[in-house]
Amino acid sequence: MKLHWFVFLTLIGMCLAVGAAFVAPTEVVVQDGATEQVVSSSGFQHDRFSTMRQGGPGAERHARTLWIGWAFVLFQVLFFGGCLAMGMERRGAEGPSLGPARGPLLYATLILAAIFTALVFSYQRYATSDTHTLFLGFPRPTAWVFYAVWPFPVYVMFVYMRIFDRWFFTEEDERKVAELAAAQRQREAEGG
Repeated sequence: MKLHWFVFLTLIGMCLAVGAAFVAPTEVVVQDGATEQVVSSSGFQHDRFSTMRQGGPGAERHARTLWIGWAFVLFQVLFFGGCLAMGMERRGAEGPSLGPARGPLLYATLILAAIFTALVFSYQRYATSDTHTLFLGFPRPTAWVFYAVWPFPVYVMFVYMRIFDRWFFTEEDERKVAELAAAQRQREAEGG
């Protein structure tokens, strides 16, 4: 499949996930023995601060929308991976290629999708459990964000630095730029 079609299909997937979020019911009926309680996924007004909304029980509110959000973030990660691949692609005699960027980009996309999947499952467990253990000082879902999602671009930056000279700006590219600059200087000297 061509990269532009892959990116287009992931964009369609994101749009479908957003559409599903709008169609998903906003109220859930929770039955606890003999009582029924309606829980809105958009929260309810805070009793002391009228401009603030509070969420209530997360497990009930996110029972349906959590998985829509998970699908959206997976499509988003694939979309970004596809966009990066389109920017890294070089056209050669045998057609477009990602060269040494292919493996690291594929691994980065899959690892980031796995991190977000772990974050979603961690949040689901966090919302349904009564006791919450901390990981390095934070609730587990927050720890995933601080210790995995935020530093992840450092991995991508390191890979980019490692393959830059072999793929993005090779010695041949540098030689061509020097030749073009010399030709431009010569044209300016002759014309000026």
